[in-house]
Amino acid sequence: ARRDSPSGKPLVGCPLRPSVLWILILSVGIIQVIFLLSYKCTAEPPANNNNRDNRSLPTHTHSSSDRRIIRHVSSFWWPSPETSGGFLSAIHNAQHPKDCSAQTTKYFVMQSLKNNEGDNRGLSAWASVTMQHMIHAFTDGDNFENGRRVLINDEKLWPMAKGCKHGPETRECYFLPLTNCKISDVDPVDRGSAAVLAGAKDEYDRSVRTLYSSLQKHPRMSHDKTSWSKLPGEAGDHSQTSLTAAFLAYNLQPKPWLRKEIDRRLRRSIPTDLNPERAVGVPIRRSDKCFGHKISGSAGGELDCPPLKEYVDAVKSFAEFDPLIDSVIVTSEDPAACPEFIALLKKDLPNLRVITNVGDVQQGTGSASKLEAYGDVASNADVVASALTSFHMHLRARYFVVTTKSNWTTSIAIFARVFGFAPDVYVIDIGRNRNGYSDMARRSG
Repeated sequence: ARRDSPSGKPLVGCPLRPSVLWILILSVGIIQVIFLLSYKCTAEPPANNNNRDNRSLPTHTHSSSDRRIIRHVSSFWWPSPETSGGFLSAIHNAQHPKDCSAQTTKYFVMQSLKNNEGDNRGLSAWASVTMQHMIHAFTDGDNFENGRRVLINDEKLWPMAKGCKHGPETRECYFLPLTNCKISDVDPVDRGSAAVLAGAKDEYDRSVRTLYSSLQKHPRMSHDKTSWSKLPGEAGDHSQTSLTAAFLAYNLQPKPWLRKEIDRRLRRSIPTDLNPERAVGVPIRRSDKCFGHKISGSAGGELDCPPLKEYVDAVKSFAEFDPLIDSVIVTSEDPAACPEFIALLKKDLPNLRVITNVGDVQQGTGSASKLEAYGDVASNADVVASALTSFHMHLRARYFVVTTKSNWTTSIAIFARVFGFAPDVYVIDIGRNRNGYSDMARRSG
């Protein structure tokens, strides 16, 4: 039958042969497949395209707003105050005013002790004291009506930084400055616009532009710890663990040289196949921390140090709780502690892998004023880098054995609860008593 066009004229042309028709159908199918494949490659980039070490490293991701933070277990990582958000970024913003010279910018100067060269406070004790001074500055001593202050430290010698080759002999030898402001921006002590506290609980005129801390060892303990952040509600309405971890993260930001050194040590010590969710952290604090020690020049003992068998028993409890545990990270400043602990552990739990801080200085004390005595073995910088490497190593664990009254061990657990590599944290405190730090370490809040 003849086919006509809509105009009534006959259609002219050759009918398609079956072979040509099949070729057209196959061509259309191939084009569709190519389009789908190209779209998939564009929409889904490789999951791990930032491995600069040419190693297959296990990664752990934490979501942060619209981005994913990838962290390798055997290399350096630290939260960014500028971009992390939460309390950490709030602290950063409070410490970085737009105009440091403005009369409306008020300061709280954290003074060194009168006998600063004999100050034996170690790393975690210094971080804790700095946190308390910073809360005092932000709340202006529980009186927030007149606005907060910027915390800045003086430029006197810190014993741990004696002989520093990377900056001044202050905390800035190792850590980034607390603020973008300079000590030259504050008012001198003898000016009418400045006041000096006689004691930690001393009252003062909140209208003065510059306030100097007392020369006493203990800082003022502020009750209002969160109103400076502009979060609504009472202080108890917000996580004190998150707040404390944020202050630790801010105060312990290593300078580039120290970051590089910690990274080098981590790569040497942490196996690339470590799974933080299956690891127990055992930071053993002994030596000058124990009652009855005979280490001259160190701080007096303040802890009834538990036998190492109790550390092993705590690890056994964790292993019974989670049979998938396969690794134990153990560190100590006491050179005798780790070998004894490992020997006891191998008897009871021989299948667990033991991870140590390779090349750890193990200086035998945590007291700042005592470190220089080890100058013939290691420099102050080596001791600090080694100690902070141990801190970073334990962030790669999920389960922790700590001791009350050791700011070092409890700070590790508190920090790990917020910024650690495992999704949640469990803590056994084998200390003989309880305090606020150990409470946060054990159960958060």
